[in-house]
Amino acid sequence: MDRPARTYRFPRRMRLARQEDFRAAYQARVNRRAGPLAVYLRGNGLDHARLGISIPRRVGRAVVRNLIRRRVREAFRHLRLTLGAGYDVVINVRPHEPLPQDEYERLLADALPALERTWTRRTENGR
Repeated sequence: MDRPARTYRFPRRMRLARQEDFRAAYQARVNRRAGPLAVYLRGNGLDHARLGISIPRRVGRAVVRNLIRRRVREAFRHLRLTLGAGYDVVINVRPHEPLPQDEYERLLADALPALERTWTRRTENGR
């Protein structure tokens, strides 16, 4: 029996867009600093992870912000299959010079498992 190939697509349904979703991730208070990124995680009850990225203007001009956004999104796209399903991840970007793609991937690979463990512990304890 053939297993379906893993897909690394990142359709719009896997992105956070509503302010309420961002606010709920912040209020869950499960966060970790990963270099110039502040990563927040919250369970969403869906069968897939969703990503929201917040980049203020002080990070740089639009070209720089879009470059960072693309690289962070690509890093998450590669790592989302290692993350359990059913999480909302919000990434706040702090001012910095754009990093190479693999550096963002390394930062997220370090932060996401620890956040997932923290969320699991909190939900098991009933908080």
